[in-house]
Amino acid sequence: MNERFGGRDILLLVGASVVIISGILGVFIGENGGQVAAEVTLFGVLSVPTSPVAFSIYGMVVSAVVLAVLFGLVEFASRLEDA
Repeated sequence: MNERFGGRDILLLVGASVVIISGILGVFIGENGGQVAAEVTLFGVLSVPTSPVAFSIYGMVVSAVVLAVLFGLVEFASRLEDA
């Protein structure tokens, strides 16, 4: 096997790891936050119930969206540099 990890593969691995860690942290925060409030309103728009599953999904979605935007900007900058 003569395959090597490229920069893109490493970034995808790091991104997947961050999303998984966000989900795990969401479980812990949701368990502890449920004792304080039944739900949390985010930015005055979205109400999220304070449960482990809801916080886990919310954390994973937010981190995936942020990473997708950042990786998209890196890809865009890379294409501008090559042009």
